[in-house]
Amino acid sequence: MKYHVEAWDILQNLFEVKQINNHVLHFAAEFSDELNYTWVKQVVNLLADAFPLIRCGFKDTYPHRPVWVDYGYTSEQMVSLIETEDSSFAVQKFLYQELNLEKGPQMKIGVIREGKTDTICVLMNHMLCDAAGFKEILYKLATTYTCLENQKQIQIGSMIEDRSVRQILKACSLRDRMKIYCSKAQLNPHGDQKFDFEGDLSNPFIEIRKISRQQFLLLKSYAKNHQASVNDIMMTALLRVLFRRFGDTASLPCAIDLRRFLPEHKAAGACNLMSNLCCYVGPDLGDSFESTLFKVKKQMDVQKNDLGCIKNIALLEKLFTGFPYKIAYDLLKKYFSNPPVAFTNIGILDKNRLVFGSTKMMDAYMTGSVKYIPNFQVSLTTFDNQATLCVNLYGTQNDRKIIIGFLDDLMRELQSID
Repeated sequence: MKYHVEAWDILQNLFEVKQINNHVLHFAAEFSDELNYTWVKQVVNLLADAFPLIRCGFKDTYPHRPVWVDYGYTSEQMVSLIETEDSSFAVQKFLYQELNLEKGPQMKIGVIREGKTDTICVLMNHMLCDAAGFKEILYKLATTYTCLENQKQIQIGSMIEDRSVRQILKACSLRDRMKIYCSKAQLNPHGDQKFDFEGDLSNPFIEIRKISRQQFLLLKSYAKNHQASVNDIMMTALLRVLFRRFGDTASLPCAIDLRRFLPEHKAAGACNLMSNLCCYVGPDLGDSFESTLFKVKKQMDVQKNDLGCIKNIALLEKLFTGFPYKIAYDLLKKYFSNPPVAFTNIGILDKNRLVFGSTKMMDAYMTGSVKYIPNFQVSLTTFDNQATLCVNLYGTQNDRKIIIGFLDDLMRELQSID
């Protein structure tokens, strides 16, 4: 069986080809006790029937359009039980794995068991979905597991009904579509900031910082008191730390989920529907956190509901529907560029939907792909009002020291808010 490769799948593959980042999204969750490993495997088989792309390999047929080829993998190849005396090390080792794009599978799950407690780790190919799509997959895993425990009837609907960007455009009126195509891209007037990384392809790592529930609730309260969002707060802190490091300001890209423009904010399948907003506050950040926040909020409020953020992916779709594949791919490969410093707010992991039966989830986080130098991205996820910041890189120990220093500075900036 073969499946269509969407324009966003191709772009995500180019991120690896152009050495921007690898393909892997990561999720980890700690439980208070053991999961039923047999049920986990049953759930993955059911998911694979609903979302068969996880069983596939990517067949590059350049100069013709590539295809996803179903190789019929089961949970035997996708799920593993790892018993260990050091779960922290085992989790890191599992998360740092690559997925085999050509041979598949495109998802792997590790149940890391130390004593009587489990941690579940999930790797997902970013070509198949963005973070929002990945969350929906995780929720389906959890719901199906709970159904097995409760001996209820199980049915996972198809997750490949529509994976294209066209579903966004179909939801827009003709007038809105004209606004999208006539909108102007925001330019960065100050050039790109870049970290002086050395890079090490043999050494991927994920540097993590936890924001406690108490501190995160204070941040939420501060945001509410200033009619701002937590995202505004994080962007403000990042801009101030970046200014101290580089001595100037630049646009800071922030990922935005385009599902907000769909009915009920839901896509018809697991896919990539992301774009970027760019926050540029001018050469002067202001003297205080509050003054920078005012500038950030003003910028972000204007952009959040602006249809212009759809333009880039709409043009991507037009490129691959309007031109022969070889021409479209070669143009994209030649002209696509990526901002070297960025932020992504993956958002809330809903504790009420991430319920694996009676097994209590204690903590969870998701993070994006591992970057190649000089690219640098901070990601944020929250679970039960606990937040996790991550930076992922193929880098040396010196690179890791730079990232440690940056995240420590970012944590101090957030702790200074009162």
